[in-house]
Amino acid sequence: RQMCIRDRFFSKCEFLNNLVFLSLNYNEISDKGMEYFSKSEFLKKLNWLYLNRNKIGDKGIEYFSKCVFLKNLTYLNLSDNNISDKGMEYI
Repeated sequence: RQMCIRDRFFSKCEFLNNLVFLSLNYNEISDKGMEYFSKSEFLKKLNWLYLNRNKIGDKGIEYFSKCVFLKNLTYLNLSDNNISDKGMEYI
């Protein structure tokens, strides 16, 4: 069975400990997927994150904004998602 973000992969995968660049473009990541992603303590070293062309909405960005594990993130691409001006206020 192939794992995806909806399967809580990122919130439980310890093999991501040294990851600094991650591209998840075109993966149909939803708000629920962002909730799991935001709970991953294994993404502490992540610097670059591409999430363009997914299905992330305002609720997903709200989850993302509360993530305490992404302190090193310096680049974020969220283009072509379902994020309104209200959602962008969380960033």
